[in-house]
Amino acid sequence: MKCTNYFISKFEEIDSNFTYVLHNFTIHLTECQNVLFKLNEHKSNIVIFGTHYDSRTKATKDPILENKNNPVPGANDGASGSAVLIELAKVLYKQRRNLSCQIWFLFFDAEDQGPDNDYGIKEWDWCEGSREFVSDIDNFYNSATESFECMILLDMVGGVNLQFINEQYSTSSLLDELFAIGRQLGYTSQFPSNPDSTSIIDDHRAFLNIGIPSADLIINFWNNPGWSYHHTTQDDIIHISNSSLDITGKTVEQFIYNNYINNSDNLYQGNFPWNEDKNILGTEILITIIIIIAFVGIIIVLFIVSRSTTEKRIEPKE
Repeated sequence: MKCTNYFISKFEEIDSNFTYVLHNFTIHLTECQNVLFKLNEHKSNIVIFGTHYDSRTKATKDPILENKNNPVPGANDGASGSAVLIELAKVLYKQRRNLSCQIWFLFFDAEDQGPDNDYGIKEWDWCEGSREFVSDIDNFYNSATESFECMILLDMVGGVNLQFINEQYSTSSLLDELFAIGRQLGYTSQFPSNPDSTSIIDDHRAFLNIGIPSADLIINFWNNPGWSYHHTTQDDIIHISNSSLDITGKTVEQFIYNNYINNSDNLYQGNFPWNEDKNILGTEILITIIIIIAFVGIIIVLFIVSRSTTEKRIEPKE
């Protein structure tokens, strides 16, 4: 595939012997391919950086009717995260001897074809590639000698007016740490103190489901006048910001330095091992709990009323 060949060529520019693994799978008769690059394979503790590289086959949200069956360029929704991973690999490769961890740079196929107004590809679901990868993950590491510490997903990180949300499936202690690092680097508008909060179906969920602390750096893409090009033909290079890419990359780079290089100049003491999760309850769960509490309250009131009207008076014994 042209995209994976491009990734391989960029990593081979860093090191001609850069280790990579192609993960082939099939979705509804369509051949797909994830690609994994490994840095510092001799280290037993693994940090995963992930992104998807596929773009949507149909611009299902495009405001112009005749554009809805055209492909989405995917400059932000796909390519931006891929670009940041390549640049991170260049920077962290130079620090590899100082790092106390192994790093995976993981590019997912088949993330973006599920249904919104329509399907990208009929009958496909979201995040097919990451689910396939996790189902085969034992093929990519030695569980007897290696273990995963965290997974950080980058999705739509390069658009103009970058502002990350508090993604609710994410492990809160890990996401909080990334926000704290971003803010201490001076990126206070991109990592706001009171961000939007919601749960996003994304590639990190498959890793959460097998117990790996995971965080999704993602924007409000559904109701955002600052970046209104999600799943339209306008998700193109014109609406990409070099500053947004730089901010994302430097924040994740600093995360590695804080946790995996012994340096007294670290800006922030992290939350390792990111086993605390205090996410706000999702709206649907909160509504359900309120309904249950109200229902139980009604039952209790009815019971008390019923008892008071039917209970017989017992005469005292003489």
